[in-house]
Amino acid sequence: MTVTKSELVQNFVVSITEDIKLYQKLLALLQHQKALYLKLDSDALNRNIQQQLPVLKKLSYGAKSRTLCLQQLQLPSSEVGVKTLTKALPIKLQTHVAKQWSVLEALIKQCQRYNQENGQSSAAFHELLGQLMGKPAITYEEKVVCEEYAR
Repeated sequence: MTVTKSELVQNFVVSITEDIKLYQKLLALLQHQKALYLKLDSDALNRNIQQQLPVLKKLSYGAKSRTLCLQQLQLPSSEVGVKTLTKALPIKLQTHVAKQWSVLEALIKQCQRYNQENGQSSAAFHELLGQLMGKPAITYEEKVVCEEYAR
């Protein structure tokens, strides 16, 4: 069954709205994860991470879906393609889609920031656990250097 250009555009726009909801959910999970690192609650951290996995899978699907829509519309899979697509919409819809895209980008950046911070907290958490369990105190940075040297 052939998908029309109109259906492709509609799928693209709907996927943005769906991903905004998913990124809001992911952001809440990442914020909670940050608090859990401070509590040193490994069981709750594991549950939190398990809750993130299906959200991340859906987000990956949404991004791939938008990429495929752009490709099928013969637009570049980039910001340029999104802007070209948006400019081709009726004025009223242009504004809505541009705002939605902006919200999505802001949520992605927030999630990336929290993920980066949580990665640093994770490294510190594991170093602390290692020290508490009497294992040699090797920092995350030292581990990375050792792994690169071993290659």
